[in-house]
Amino acid sequence: MIRYILLFLHGIIVITALNLDYLDPTKLQTRITPAVQQETALNIIRKYVQSNNVIVEVNPLLFNSNRDTFSLRTSQGQLRIRASTGIAALWGFNYYLKKYCKSHIGWQVKRISMPSTLPEVDETVTANDRFRYYQNVCTASYSFVWWTVDDWKNHVEWMALNGINLSLAPVAQEAAWTRIYKQIGMTQEEINEHFTGPAFLSWQRMGNLRGWGGPLFQSWHNRQRDIQIAVVDMMFKLGIVPVFPAFNGHVPKAFSRIYPKTTFYKVNSWNDFNTEYCCGLFLDPGEPLFKTIGTLFLKEVTVDSGSSHIYTADPFNEISISSWSTPLIQETAMSIFSTMTRTDENAVWLLQNWMFVHDPVLWPKNRVKAFLSSVPNGRMLILDLQSEQWPQYDFYEMYFGQPFIWNMLHNFGGTLGMFGSMDIINTDVYEARSQKNSTMIGIGLTPEGINQNYVVYDLMLESAWRKGPVRDLDAWVGEYAARRYGCNDTGVAWKYLRKSVYSFKGLNRIRGKYVINRRPSFRIRPWAWYSSRDLFKAFEKFVFVYNPYCYTEGYFHDLVDVTRQALQYRAEQLYSRVLIDRYSNNWVFNASINRFLDAMSDIEKILYASNDFSATQWLTKATDLGITNEEKYHYVLNARNQITLWGPNGEISDYASKQWRELFTYYYIPRWTTFLRAALDAKVNREIFDERSVQDIIKSEIEEQFVNQEIVTQQQSYLDITSTAIRLYKKWALLPNLDDLPLNIIERDLEMKTTWPDTVESDVTPGTDPTVLMWQSSTPN
Repeated sequence: MIRYILLFLHGIIVITALNLDYLDPTKLQTRITPAVQQETALNIIRKYVQSNNVIVEVNPLLFNSNRDTFSLRTSQGQLRIRASTGIAALWGFNYYLKKYCKSHIGWQVKRISMPSTLPEVDETVTANDRFRYYQNVCTASYSFVWWTVDDWKNHVEWMALNGINLSLAPVAQEAAWTRIYKQIGMTQEEINEHFTGPAFLSWQRMGNLRGWGGPLFQSWHNRQRDIQIAVVDMMFKLGIVPVFPAFNGHVPKAFSRIYPKTTFYKVNSWNDFNTEYCCGLFLDPGEPLFKTIGTLFLKEVTVDSGSSHIYTADPFNEISISSWSTPLIQETAMSIFSTMTRTDENAVWLLQNWMFVHDPVLWPKNRVKAFLSSVPNGRMLILDLQSEQWPQYDFYEMYFGQPFIWNMLHNFGGTLGMFGSMDIINTDVYEARSQKNSTMIGIGLTPEGINQNYVVYDLMLESAWRKGPVRDLDAWVGEYAARRYGCNDTGVAWKYLRKSVYSFKGLNRIRGKYVINRRPSFRIRPWAWYSSRDLFKAFEKFVFVYNPYCYTEGYFHDLVDVTRQALQYRAEQLYSRVLIDRYSNNWVFNASINRFLDAMSDIEKILYASNDFSATQWLTKATDLGITNEEKYHYVLNARNQITLWGPNGEISDYASKQWRELFTYYYIPRWTTFLRAALDAKVNREIFDERSVQDIIKSEIEEQFVNQEIVTQQQSYLDITSTAIRLYKKWALLPNLDDLPLNIIERDLEMKTTWPDTVESDVTPGTDPTVLMWQSSTPN
């Protein structure tokens, strides 16, 4: 009882002052000497320009109010960059490339144009905030899982060029845990039953599931340790603060055997995973073992790389445990933090706010306050994970005095599809920064998966230095396209893209699960937040570009993407016709089915014109990772299952679906063809169509078999991209008698900054005739 009374009193302490002594970039970013940072930055710059054209000077005295600063000067044909850190120098170099040389460095494409005579510049830029953060805990599984050391180094270069100074580090967590588990007496069989496969490690680390897709092999541990040592070293040498994982309380089931007198709590099932793969144990935070295990883990994960003083732990991500109570979560917070400080007296806890957002019923405001207030002020840094749609900083009163970072999450599962909220990120981030008593100390990108919609990330990154919103976003997207393509011919097209796909302002869930890449059903309700006219005007302006200077890597990538997006919209319109025509005569229903499948086939055609929309790299990298046949089998299982069924029984089916060409050929089109032909056969034979039974057949004959499906791919030329896109525009742009998708947008309350995801309705109606719902009022239930 005394224990809980003390916790209660601790939780009601009022925090009045923001302490940033432990979040000082002038200390955190300068572990490595200025000379080393300077040379590391210059080595990267030399990849883009002749070494004698750019001079770099790194001097920590250039920090301005604890914020990175760079200055750019040209003199006698040379560019001189003076910067507070190595990443500030590279940030300044990329700033110069973008603003003065009209160049572009993105995730998938780059276009560098350095004139022989360098453009004149005399400019100094200071960051708006202390931090520019990057990564979601899920990005490691959805995008980085099969990466090599070189892949990681290239990405760290991109991070530095964009000024990112705080990021999750690639850490060999499971290698560290293996050493600990063996030390305390776990058998290899118990370890194998606990670890998931590589593609699902993000959720095993947070206690959501265990075992699925495993085991992990020693070759995996060795590879991840090599990556950690090389990449963390590079981050330190650039002045990037790497964030290390800390113990969050989740332990394998074998702990109950090894420590029979210790108190553990059962973790409730996540997303209906069965007992074989769910429901691990959560160690009572009051047990001495909690700090013992936590201390061992921190020492193990930092033994090769040293520490940065920033650690991440998410104890209750989308889960609850038995004996749930406010005192329990308070003690958990106190124990996690005290474990950090036992190892590192300067530790700061980086926390995603997603556990509060995901289940506000489980996390009422007073419980969140008790949790956050259990850690000293300024020793916890909150990631407001999806500020562009579901900001929480106002509701939680600036996190009750704890500092936070305003983030754009944008993408879930690494899905593809053109969408974004450009107007919101162009205004709200500046408003949050200027609010009275704001505890915002940074901006960040927190996508679950990368390699999509780069334009919104580019805009978001600029909020790190812009002093106010972009005045004319139409002009800005035109300039973005000119940098990316090397010509000005697509400016009008981009105005229509900004007006359509990048204009989302609602509260609806956007997860990239469109009709074409979902498990077939007659209960899906497609919707949109823009008119088809605007999208197809953008499509038109893209395909009829005849300037050869535009025919660059970025243009061809985006031409495929715009074509895919337009046909995706048409496919959803045609699906809506299928819902109606199934009640017409057999001939009409058959014709409607054929048109829908034809649209899917044409999406497949345009995707085959670009390697950027291929599963080949994802699957090949997974296969190459394996040394033995057993390892190759497990890695391919992981790679294929994650982007399809996501779980042994399709627990999160299509969540991480990708609009990749091979998936259309071997997965999406076969699913829809089987489903619709079965519906037509039932209609022709005057039989009742049993949707659930047909879905079960599709699951067993197509979805479950995909893991062993032989995949043959091919590459077309850039010439095929342009000719195919023009042909598809002519075929689909002026299709008559199709209504626009319903504008079922859940509007934001402009007076209410905080919004909640649990208010959003599903876009699938169980047990309801879709023809009734599809053509009702556009107001959602």
